[in-house]
Amino acid sequence: MLRKIFVLALVLIMVFSVVAYAAGDASKEHNAATKLARGFTNAVGCWLEIPKQMYLTSKEDNLYIGLTYGFIKGLGIGGYRLADGVFETVTCVIPPYDKILVEPEYVFEGWQ
Repeated sequence: MLRKIFVLALVLIMVFSVVAYAAGDASKEHNAATKLARGFTNAVGCWLEIPKQMYLTSKEDNLYIGLTYGFIKGLGIGGYRLADGVFETVTCVIPPYDKILVEPEYVFEGWQ
């Protein structure tokens, strides 16, 4: 039973992530569904900020600073992205839909 719930949750996460990314790229039309998808994707993917910030900081400075300061920076930004994701998910039916509190809009953007 628990395994089925886990698999279903994993599938839903993947579907919401793909829909959110496609909706964000295909049209910049913001509505309650895109706000919900963005919030859910950011809340679930907030942990990706840690390796992202470690990579970006290592690329900008050096490996040691990336592994230490980048990790701490990733925790902070990840916590902010989690809070923003939960907030957007809970308030998805309340306008404005296009006000994005965290940049980039999704965690998987901005790895350059």
